[in-house]
This record gives sequence, C-alpha cells and structure tokens, in this order.
Amino acid sequence: MDRRWNPENLEEQCFLMAAENSSGSGAAASGSEDEAVSTSGALRSKAKLRKLQLRNRMPLPRMLRRLGCYTLSAFIICGLLLVYLPLVYLDVHKRSAGLPDWTLETSRSIADYLDMGLSSGVIVPKDFCRNKTFLVIAVCTGVDNFIQRQTIRETWGNTTEFNYPAFVKLHGHLKGHYLPPLSDRLKMYGDYLSGEGDSLTASVRIVFILGRQKDEAMLGNETLNRIHIESEQYNDIIQENFVDSYNNLTLKSVMALKHISRSCSNTAAYFLKCDDDTFVNTPNLLNFLLGGTIPLYNDTLDYHNRSTYLVTAPQTRLKASSDVLYGHQFCNVVPVSEVRSKWYMPSYMYKPEAYPKYLSGAGYLMSIDVVQRLFEASLNTTLVYLEDVYITGLCAQRAKINRHHHPLFSFAHSKQMCAFKGSITQHQLKDDSMVVAWNYVANYSIKCPPPGRYFSQVRLRKRPIC
Repeated sequence: MDRRWNPENLEEQCFLMAAENSSGSGAAASGSEDEAVSTSGALRSKAKLRKLQLRNRMPLPRMLRRLGCYTLSAFIICGLLLVYLPLVYLDVHKRSAGLPDWTLETSRSIADYLDMGLSSGVIVPKDFCRNKTFLVIAVCTGVDNFIQRQTIRETWGNTTEFNYPAFVKLHGHLKGHYLPPLSDRLKMYGDYLSGEGDSLTASVRIVFILGRQKDEAMLGNETLNRIHIESEQYNDIIQENFVDSYNNLTLKSVMALKHISRSCSNTAAYFLKCDDDTFVNTPNLLNFLLGGTIPLYNDTLDYHNRSTYLVTAPQTRLKASSDVLYGHQFCNVVPVSEVRSKWYMPSYMYKPEAYPKYLSGAGYLMSIDVVQRLFEASLNTTLVYLEDVYITGLCAQRAKINRHHHPLFSFAHSKQMCAFKGSITQHQLKDDSMVVAWNYVANYSIKCPPPGRYFSQVRLRKRPIC
C-alpha cells in the first residue's frame, strides 16, 4: 500500500491506520477485548482526524498572508510620511511668515524711527532730572491707559508716602532676618538721600513713556488733548512721535534710554524700566540698592533657589555701583514659531535658534552708566521687536554687560498677597488688582510669616545655569 502522505485521502488513511493498529493488538487478546480495543482505536482516530482538519482550515493561504503584510507595511510607511514630511518642511521653512508691522523690507535701524536730538519728544517733563535723583522709574504705558497711570500715581507710585520708611513698617517684625543698608553706600549716595535711620528717604522720580495713536492727527485729537492736560497736571509724561503698539515696544524702551541717558546721566544713580501692569515695591527696591536684603517669607520662598534664599549672607548684598543690570533672567529661550502667538519671531528678524540670556521686560534695573551703554549699543544693533530680548539681551551682549538674576523680580503675579510685601516686582495686574495689592501692602498691621523653621528645600527652585 502507498503510505505517502496525501491530504486529499486524509480520512481514509487515518481509518486504515486505525484498523491496522486494531488488528495488531487483537492477536494478543480475547474476542470481546478485540472488539473493545477496535472501538477505542476508531474513536481516537476520529479525534485525530478532527484536529488535523481544524489545523488545515485555520492558516491563511500563503499569498493572502503576504498580501496582508504588504498592505500593513504600506499603511505604516504612509503614516510615517504624513508625520515626518511636514516636520522636515517646517524645519526648513519655519518662522517664514512675516509680521504686519515689521516686514522683510522694513528698516530695522533705530535711527530711522527716533530722532536722536535731546528735545525730540512731543512731550517732555519740565526740569526733568535737573535735581539729584537716586532712582528714576520709567513706566511704559499705552496712549489710552489713563486709568492705569492714575492708579500707579495713587498707589505704589506715590513715592512721597511709599519710600524707605515703609520698609521697617513692612518687615520690622522680622528684624534680624534681613540685612540693613551698608553704611558705606549710605555715605556714597548721601546727596540723593535725606534723613537717617527709619526716617531715611530717597529721591525717586516716576515718568510714563508713550508714543502716539496710529491714526491720530497730531493736532485736534481728543486723546492727545487729554494727554496734554494730564502732562500739565502731573509733569510726568514723555511722549515721542512713533506709533504706540505692542510690536513697537522696542522703540518705546530705546526712547526711554535716550531721554534718561541725555537728561539724567549726571544727576541720577539708578534706572528701573517697568510696565503699567507691574507693581513695584519701592521700599524693598531701595533697601536692595542701598546694600540691604529683603526678608524671606513663606510666600516668597518659591521664588528663590539654593544660592539666593540665604538672605542674611553677606554675598546677597548689592555692592556694585556700576555695571549693574538686574531682573528676572531667562536663558536658552527658543524663538516662538507659532504665527498666532504674540511672541512669534520671524527668522528674517532673528535667525539663531535661541535668544541670548535676557531679563524680563516686566521690570529690570540698571545703574545709570549702563543706560548710556545700552543706548549707544542700540544704535548699532539691528532691531528686534521683543524689547526685553533686544535691550537686555542683544544690546547688553553687544555692550558686554553681564545680566544678573534676582529672584524677587517676578515676571508674573502671585495669588498669595504676602508675596507682594516680600518681593520687588509683581506683573500682570489687571483691572482692580493693582488697588487690591496696594491696599494689602499698605496695611502695615498685617504681618506676613516667614517659612517654618524646618522648611523643605524641595520648594527652592533648581534653576538652570545660564
């Protein structure tokens, strides 16, 4: 008999094999036993046959399996192309869209937008910086922001009331947990100060910097007339003839540098630039400038890193009187490529893949010599419309001025009100938030607590080294 395996005669061959097994075993058993063994063998053969039939049915034909593999591979390849081709395209063409106010053809030379003459401003305060001024604060504000300017004048900008004596009222309950002014700095800046001890007062001048409206005719405009009245009443407005917009903030800040450097270089010691939604704790700033420190509060602990929270250590004092440039420092920031973002940066305006380290425009502080150096650097530095990147990044880099991080210059605002008592700047205060913050800070009966004695250092920021 032909014993070759033939799938077509599978059932017959299995039965024959079962019969052979049955007859072989029957030679050694009785008649009844032969019948039982034969029946048992037949049942086993049927079970094996069923398994073999199922195995032959389950696998797909070879061609069908190959076709499935090819189809799946095609889908995977198409998916990868759909994902990675746009990324490759964007990598080549990213940040290619233009800006409405700064097209590829628009000049980006500062001299083309600001008259470098001393008296080029449309409005300039009378006798600006004629007297000794320890600190000049320039607040960048919008043309129509009358309410914001008035709010500042009535809150933290009232430097007659909110001056150094308020520092002891704010923090006197923590005496010994901060450093007082240095005696040699009090002597160095004696011409800018009056009184002594808890009655010490520093001369501080606040001015508001603005441009003009886009469609305004410089004569007969209602907003312009209101600004003239405001200027006559408060003598604190500097206005120059350029369109006031977010994309022109660099022009506004350079204009401030120009006026401060030309008018105040021989009469002022320090300069602070901030926005009109920034809260400035002037007493804290004055104590820092005089070589003191601000006490550590539970609500300001999160601002610090492991090298700044030791506020009673001598190395935390400010000792320099020149080359001073402080604020909240950013480093390794990548230009935004999302066109819809207010910080979008086209590659034709700034091509490198990262900005130089810079200080937040919410508020940055500099000595008066740095004002002159930054202004001169701007005359030879191609304009970038993000003013903090331009002024404290590109211009400072060109002028070889080191930027320093200070943890209490905040570029946002805290929900914890004691943070306003214990910081130098808080930013992004909208609507009535400025008044609410001021009412809390000026309530000297509220004594904010320091961190617990065994506070966790996990809360301290692990800032990257720039």
